[in-house]
Amino acid sequence: MRRRDLSTVSVEDAERRMVIALAKMTARQGDVFLSVRFDDASYDDLAARHGISVEQVTTDFARALTMWSRCLHARFPHLVWPWL
Repeated sequence: MRRRDLSTVSVEDAERRMVIALAKMTARQGDVFLSVRFDDASYDDLAARHGISVEQVTTDFARALTMWSRCLHARFPHLVWPWL
């Protein structure tokens, strides 16, 4: 897949793509992604909050970050498959 030049992406388009990406993530992946990226939550705190291991938090964050990247760079983000 060809990467987009992100300097041409407007804030509104990035927000729209974020909403699309979050809709394609599981609820836990979305919570982990938003907590790590915007709330500076630690993996240990998230593991305790969700009752999972730190390794599972790491996996959820990696999958969520992949989905966000795929939706950000896709020509038609609503067509990106949620399965990784």
